Order: sequence, then C-alpha cells, then structure tokens
Amino acid sequence: MITLLTILVLTATPPAAKLLSFDQNNSKLEFTGSYDEEPIDGRFEKFSGSVNLTDPSKPAFDVSVQVNSLNSDYEDRDMVLKNSDWFDAEKFPNARFVSAGACTISAPALLCPGVLSIRGVSKPISLRVSVSKTGTIEGSAELDRKDFGVGGGEWDESAVIGKSVEIRFKLF
Repeated sequence: MITLLTILVLTATPPAAKLLSFDQNNSKLEFTGSYDEEPIDGRFEKFSGSVNLTDPSKPAFDVSVQVNSLNSDYEDRDMVLKNSDWFDAEKFPNARFVSAGACTISAPALLCPGVLSIRGVSKPISLRVSVSKTGTIEGSAELDRKDFGVGGGEWDESAVIGKSVEIRFKLF
C-alpha cells in the first residue's frame, strides 16, 4: 500500500510542489452549511500553513485559520457567526487543522486524517485530497458543527440550522 501511495504522490506532484507554503492570496477555504434546508456558502479570507509531501508515507498538513475573516457575503449573519454562540472569534481567534498520520489511498484521492480544533475543541476528521499535475492541492471534509460547540444557545436547534458543514479548499 505504501508503494502505491508513493507512486501516486510522486507522479501526481511535481518536485517543486512537494513542500507547499500557502496563504489566502492564491488559495481558497470555503464552507457550506444550511439554514431552513437552504445552502449557506461562505469562506475564510485569512489562513496560512503548509503541506509537506516530501515523505509520501507521511503527508503533513498544518493550517491555521483566522476565524474573524469569515465572510458569507451578508454582514449581519457574519457578525452572528463570529459571536460567542458560534465561533466565539474574540475568545478563540484561530481554528487549526494538523495532520495526525499518513494519508491512505481512497480512489481517486487520498484520505488524510488529522485533528481539527475550533473553539478550544479538538476532534479527529479526515480530508479527501487530490493533487493535480501542476501541484494544486484540492480537498474537502464533512463535519458536524455541534461536535465543536458551534451554534449553541438559541441556535442549538438542528431542525432549522443543519448540523452538517462541508469544508472545501484549493491550495496553490
């Protein structure tokens, strides 16, 4: 299995892209949740980190997100999402994802385990990741916002505001 993973990463990733530092200037970090069963899209405009693919048996992600950079294109909603019932951006200004082991092949992509920390709560999640021949890294993950205490208080009811949130990223 490691040999196949090594071949996949080495053939899909040009040498210059094996160690990638990125920031919000060229990359995207987006999310989709739901309100009253309608999708609500947004993005984080300030994030940085690195992806290290120099050891194909242990790909490493380390990404820090400035929660206050959340933007759903609706200022009133953004203010609510940053308050103490949701992300509590004042008390917890950053969210972070750090790899927790080697990626495995989950055709046609890689499945990369890690730990996501939001609001002081850390939980394991897995990223679905693909690497293009040009070195662009794309991926996604699904999470339950309530696992991280996001959307408490009057927002705790899941019938109106969905628990499931999809995260998508594209790193250059």
